[in-house]
Amino acid sequence: MNLTVPPLPDVAAGREPEPSRASSCRALQHVGMQGIATRLQWEDGTRLPATADVSVDLAAGQRGIHMSRLYRLLDRLDESPLTPAGLTTLGNALLDSQQGISQVLMLALHFELPLRRPALLSDASGWRHYPCRLELKGSREALETILTLSIDYASTCPCSTALARHAMARDWRHWVEEQRHADIDAGTVADWIEHQGAFPTPHSQRSRAALSLTLSPRAAFAAADRIDTFERLLQTPVQTLVKRIDEQAFAERNGANLMFCEYAARRLAEGCDAQPDVTGYRIEIVHAESLHAHDAIAVVERDFEPWRPAAERAGSLAKYEPPR
Repeated sequence: MNLTVPPLPDVAAGREPEPSRASSCRALQHVGMQGIATRLQWEDGTRLPATADVSVDLAAGQRGIHMSRLYRLLDRLDESPLTPAGLTTLGNALLDSQQGISQVLMLALHFELPLRRPALLSDASGWRHYPCRLELKGSREALETILTLSIDYASTCPCSTALARHAMARDWRHWVEEQRHADIDAGTVADWIEHQGAFPTPHSQRSRAALSLTLSPRAAFAAADRIDTFERLLQTPVQTLVKRIDEQAFAERNGANLMFCEYAARRLAEGCDAQPDVTGYRIEIVHAESLHAHDAIAVVERDFEPWRPAAERAGSLAKYEPPR
């Protein structure tokens, strides 16, 4: 069926009277769209729901950009696996679609990467969805790729642990003094521990690290491998399905990896420094305190110049959001 459409007005093309001359002469730094629902095909062929933010600059003397052209190009993200080279090609196509009125691109793709995670000791396992963001920014000659990964982990307070140990030692001394001249051997100690009831426990909390990595032009995204590396450095990533043996192992890991937010930031920075295809980074740490009503934070960066649209600056992947 052929559909005949009569000519329709096109304000952006200049065929409608402009409200005022000033409205079309000033250059604009960012014009585009935020929160576009789309779908992308990841490196391994998995298709993932995503949202996209895209904007370009607008030269002086131009009324507006061609938004629908940007949308159509983003709508093709699931046609082939996304690679760094493919992302750069997409960025150039987005700029080309504006036919010379734009020279600078800002693109952000938000999605969650599903990874199957085994328990620490048992045969249990479950899915984790890791929030990720891919950014492409710059001009045609210098498009830069930034990969942001968000990792949740447990952190146990070193100060609180020391206080808990002190309280336990105090209670032990009091009990020993009450026994007077009774023989105390290893079995007696074990029995006291087993039947003591609730011991003082250090406070711990679910914590989050957001790592924004500037990738070299030939680097692979390798998001899953990078997440594995950072979780090994932290030692206490949150778990999925666990059995009692796994929960005990997790408690032991927390006891062996006491962490202030400063410790986590430095561990992860060393991990980034060891990756030759990472040319710069920004790491944001948030420990959602269980002792306090506020969060503890730490930030470390190296050779990093982020671009964030207004909506993105209002929050961060590292910001802890309680369950709804």
